[in-house]
Amino acid sequence: MPDFLNGLFFSEILADNAGGGAVNVNGQGGANKQDEYVEFQNNSNTTIDLDGYQIWSDQNGLLHTFGSGDQIAPGDTATVVGTYNNPPAGFYGANGNNNSASSNGGFLEDGEGNKFDTIYLVAPDGNYIQLSYGSPAQDPGGLPAGFPSGGTLQGAGETLNTSAPNATSVLRDADGNLQEGTPTPGTPGPVCFTSGTRIASDIGDIAVENLEPGARVLSKDRGYVTLRAVRKAPIARTILRWNPDVRCILVPANVLGNSAPIRLSPSHRVLVCGTRVELLFGTFEVLVSAKHLVGFSGIDVDKSDNPVTYFHLLFDTHEVIKSNGCWTESLFLGETAHKAILAATGWQTETGLKLGQMKHCDTARPVLKKYEAEVLVDALGEIQCSALVAA
Repeated sequence: MPDFLNGLFFSEILADNAGGGAVNVNGQGGANKQDEYVEFQNNSNTTIDLDGYQIWSDQNGLLHTFGSGDQIAPGDTATVVGTYNNPPAGFYGANGNNNSASSNGGFLEDGEGNKFDTIYLVAPDGNYIQLSYGSPAQDPGGLPAGFPSGGTLQGAGETLNTSAPNATSVLRDADGNLQEGTPTPGTPGPVCFTSGTRIASDIGDIAVENLEPGARVLSKDRGYVTLRAVRKAPIARTILRWNPDVRCILVPANVLGNSAPIRLSPSHRVLVCGTRVELLFGTFEVLVSAKHLVGFSGIDVDKSDNPVTYFHLLFDTHEVIKSNGCWTESLFLGETAHKAILAATGWQTETGLKLGQMKHCDTARPVLKKYEAEVLVDALGEIQCSALVAA
């Protein structure tokens, strides 16, 4: 689960870029150690000035110092690559030790072969977060020589026991937990509604951007429930261009019971139901991430460059609510999200509400994993869309 520094958290690290699956991040020559990177993400609702922030390695010392004009927008990522000439927005060429090396022992220490490292993100005041990896991962037990003084560790420090095999990164799953996976530099993944989506309430459908805490929203399970908090996160056009994985998923009208097309963030889950669902999973209704339905009945990635504003809607429990006529989830405040909102800014809440006291124990419906969603889509084929829609 992420540790946060002023709303920033480590989102991905690629420490051993070698072998047949190696990626060429910087577009310069081949794919090698120069393409290894450290990525962090802005979980707050405001742009953060990065001037004076630093990336450190326990093994290799100072890797990068951000300068005047370096910023990170809400929901965006900053990716420090071993070597990068003329990097695009959100990417930075390292300016610290070993950044030009192309062999093992270069920008980042490999995690395999009993090698390990700890990466630090340090604020100008000296406060920092750290992530240790390796096989086995080891807490360094101290700070690198020359490390900024006067600050303290924020959170407990994260650790992942991983050999970080060739071309495999350490990144977050849908719940924010660290895992091994395919490198995806510069790809944040918000979970929320887009502006213009109409939410069913006790006074009719209301555009999500006009909803305020205290509104009474229609829940599939509990009638009208009170909206406790709202947060918006704008995603700029430049972010969409450089980070295609953050683009909306477009669901055409009438595919999931929606009376109008609806755009959702990739990980936003929708309600899918029917007899085939029950045959496959033993329950009539399940929640599926929008990105896992791409290719079914015209559901596709929105490839336009129009900027997007995402909205989180928070209730006392995880809800299934009606948006543009179809059933979709509200924000699920599990352990990871509970920790995240404490670091995020920009929440509008009901008077007296303390976000830190809110937490959800269970999702409103079972949630399908990626491979389960693939099985479902294959089984559904081109059946009538009405077979997927819950009344």
